[in-house]
Amino acid sequence: MKRLFFLIFGIGVSVACFAASLRGTNIDELQTGFAQANYLTLPAMLGLLFAFYWMKTQRWVWLLSPVRQLTVRELFPPMLIGFAANNLLPAHLGEFVRVFIVRRRYGIPASTVLSTVVLERIFDVLAILAWFSIGLMYSADLPEEYRKAALFFGAASAAVVVCVAVYLIWTDSFLNLLRAVCRKVPFIPHSLSDKIVGMLASGAEGLSSLRSGKMVLMITVSSLVQWLFNGMIAWVALRAFGIPVTFATGMIVTGVTAMGVTIPSTPGYFGVIQICFKVAMGAQAVKPDPSLVLGASLYYHVSMYIPVTTLGMYFLHQSGLNLKDLSKAAVDSEPQAPAEKETNPTILLQPGRSDPAGPDPT
Repeated sequence: MKRLFFLIFGIGVSVACFAASLRGTNIDELQTGFAQANYLTLPAMLGLLFAFYWMKTQRWVWLLSPVRQLTVRELFPPMLIGFAANNLLPAHLGEFVRVFIVRRRYGIPASTVLSTVVLERIFDVLAILAWFSIGLMYSADLPEEYRKAALFFGAASAAVVVCVAVYLIWTDSFLNLLRAVCRKVPFIPHSLSDKIVGMLASGAEGLSSLRSGKMVLMITVSSLVQWLFNGMIAWVALRAFGIPVTFATGMIVTGVTAMGVTIPSTPGYFGVIQICFKVAMGAQAVKPDPSLVLGASLYYHVSMYIPVTTLGMYFLHQSGLNLKDLSKAAVDSEPQAPAEKETNPTILLQPGRSDPAGPDPT
């Protein structure tokens, strides 16, 4: 019932966002924009998209390396299957699909795989905030108040870095403090706070990959590079529709879009990406035609949605599974709240220890 509620709520959010993105647009101008768009940019966008996922997979290889030495070729299919699942299944279940696929194929405990996914998100947030702040600072088309916002996001990035450092160095104390703070906040259910702490506790298992300064540097650089590629895709899509934007604007659009897709919506983020483009471009000093912005957002969206979903489904077929299997497996792979008697959840999640959830029933 809860999943049905969130599915319906997500559909409502997507419909509302898409309706808002249509405001100020003209169907004739939109058709003209599509007719005159430069589709010779598509190969460049697809190349950047491949580079984005290749770098993302390489980072995953490094994060899993303390547990098992895998290659990009081995992890690329699970990565694409997971993102294809995000395009087809509700509630961002694709992340747990990845956990299930790697656990099933390579026998790595689910808690270990989940820890790398948690760490990925931490580095993604840092990279997105960094590029978004740079885009705000160097965009000549934004009002002064938006440049001031760059300082805020820069400070937010620094705060995240401090929190990550505390998490890495004093994991137990950090988790205990977080649990205490969450339970002091009246509107956060204990089940949710326990789930958050449980996910971070599982992330402790992946911390061994971050004990090396060289490894941290490689993971950080790869995170920045992959989101640079994503920003280039947005920039190319806008230029393809004749919108004269700077590269900094492309990074702003990517930052807004990356933050926007975290809200509940339909699988594939339909409507949300469109409104994110509209919001980001509406902040420009010289506002472009809303019809062209909508066209560029659809071009950007479809050019990523179709290849990722198609290739992910191909890899899924090769694995002998189907979407029904993934949906059930993703639900089963979601982290459970830790038991109250566990005073130190990270003890159960040391590198090399067996998965506390037990052997994979599949």
